[in-house]
Amino acid sequence: MAVLVITFTLSHFISSDPIVAWLGRNATLHPGLAAYYSNKFHFNDPLYVQFYYYLIGLSQGQLGYSPSRGFIPVIQVLQMTIPYTLQIAFFAYIFALVIGISLGVLASRYNHTPVDGAIRAFYLGAASSPAFFIALLVLIIFAFTLGWFPSGNAFGTNVFQPTAITHIPMLDSLLEGNFEYFWSALDHVFLPSLTLAIVTFGILTRVLRASMLDVMQANYIRTARAKGLSEGAVFYRHGLRNAFIPLVTLSTLLIIGLITGTIFVENIFSYPGLGQYVVQALEGQDYPGILSTTLIFAIVIVGANLLADIFYALVDPQIRLG
Repeated sequence: MAVLVITFTLSHFISSDPIVAWLGRNATLHPGLAAYYSNKFHFNDPLYVQFYYYLIGLSQGQLGYSPSRGFIPVIQVLQMTIPYTLQIAFFAYIFALVIGISLGVLASRYNHTPVDGAIRAFYLGAASSPAFFIALLVLIIFAFTLGWFPSGNAFGTNVFQPTAITHIPMLDSLLEGNFEYFWSALDHVFLPSLTLAIVTFGILTRVLRASMLDVMQANYIRTARAKGLSEGAVFYRHGLRNAFIPLVTLSTLLIIGLITGTIFVENIFSYPGLGQYVVQALEGQDYPGILSTTLIFAIVIVGANLLADIFYALVDPQIRLG
């Protein structure tokens, strides 16, 4: 509720006359139309009255109409955009886990060596760089310079979209056997997902490295060495398994960064997901769109934190018993 109140209040102070922002010249040329929308969205009423009507609609499952998308229902816009964002987030999650864990293992295995130094420099540079900068860098290198991947959109213009079964296009294309669309979509989703992974993988590498170095000082590691086990066996068989425990909860919190990071990445790569819709809603002073997307991001953040707490209790009995 607090998120809705704050977002509703701030969004309604963006402009003194949202009807002009929505209708443009038509607001002046057609005063009757402007009056109709003012009455429809209660802009002539006090702000608390407008918020009351918004809550009434929200309780009935109505998110309003999106001016930035031609006044079609917001729920319809979300149905069109969220599946594309889920595609980016899914592959970015896989990439981040693979890159983060691999580099974390290497950094801890070759601690205080040039390999460790290079890895730390890489993830610190990536983590401290804004998402749009990494996106532009990836776009210039892999799309414009090397020409390995397309620079934008969600799929090629010469392929047919699959039938909506799960409403996630890439999954639907596999279920339908439309492999031409799948490979085209995979080609287009690679760079946006890689960008998000580069921005977020650093926390995994850093935590795994620190956890691994801490585990390698434990008594049972000394016991394993005393038994004559090779350093590789001690590291991978005994140390790595226990060092993974902090990553179980951290990997769920990674979802927050991936979903919110799509705001920048999708706009750089012209990917038609929720992040692109957020920017369009802000530019068009689309109050229903701004409120709905903010609500979705809030749900993702709360849900990811809840999953992290649940997983932490599962992997650490002391937390569950406490």
